[in-house]
Amino acid sequence: MPEAAKSEIANSLVPMTKQQAMIMLESAYLWMDMGKFDNARELLTGAATLMPKSEVPQLALGTLEFNQGNHDKALQAFRRAQQLSPRASLPRAHCGEALLFMGKVNEAMKELKSALELEPGSDGAKFAQTLMDAKEAGALPPPASAAKKK
Repeated sequence: MPEAAKSEIANSLVPMTKQQAMIMLESAYLWMDMGKFDNARELLTGAATLMPKSEVPQLALGTLEFNQGNHDKALQAFRRAQQLSPRASLPRAHCGEALLFMGKVNEAMKELKSALELEPGSDGAKFAQTLMDAKEAGALPPPASAAKKK
């Protein structure tokens, strides 16, 4: 087993390796892909409880809510991730995405710009830039009727 997979997740409630955490989170994404949202939510809620100081389960919970069109609940989860990791760009980019879909463009752009500044070149910054480009191209935010249908 690679050394990185053996290392323990810091501050988890029970001893947990990174590999175990990855399997748990990947299983939740599989449940989401299968449309089994309740199963995914249960698994992700458990992961968030087991890893209370990690933003990753909160990002996944936000993604679950976002995929179901619950943009306000998604934003809440992304904000919790942001509180856990205030210097990370990915939670801010996801907050910006949820805000765009909620029609809160000015607030969204502040979050996306912040994501770019916090960690230039990171996955979060790239995601933020893609969202900003989509907004500039007129693809985002979606029309109010489309955002409410979800």
